[in-house]
Amino acid sequence: MSQKTKLAFIASIVLNVLLIGVLLGQSPRRFDRGALREQRMEQAIKDLPAASQTRLRDRFQQLRAAAEPLFGQMRQVQDESARLLGVEPFDEAAFDGQQAKINELRADMTKKLSQVVKIAIKDLTPEERRRFAELLRRPPPAPAQS
Repeated sequence: MSQKTKLAFIASIVLNVLLIGVLLGQSPRRFDRGALREQRMEQAIKDLPAASQTRLRDRFQQLRAAAEPLFGQMRQVQDESARLLGVEPFDEAAFDGQQAKINELRADMTKKLSQVVKIAIKDLTPEERRRFAELLRRPPPAPAQS
């Protein structure tokens, strides 16, 4: 092997190791939605009085506790729907039934979570309700990294 080839090979290995290190270093932050959600909440409530901050944190915890089982149930139904796509022969009626189940579950989930939100905000001040509403909005998409 020539000197240039050896040098290129070693440089390639070093760059690959660096790339893997960067990707592994970024992965916990990139995929940790809980931390991003928490950061967003803290940013939105940082200038409120301590009592208001505690109240809003508690209300969001209530909402998350109510939502998590519903989202888990939705994931199971969606997984079953995806499984049906790969079954031979394709059972169109079973797939349609599963899609109807997903739509029904979505509607039910929306009703239940709306009730939880309504109960959670009843005793909040107008400013606290405004902040709570801000937190319910989807965050803007992250800028594309090049």
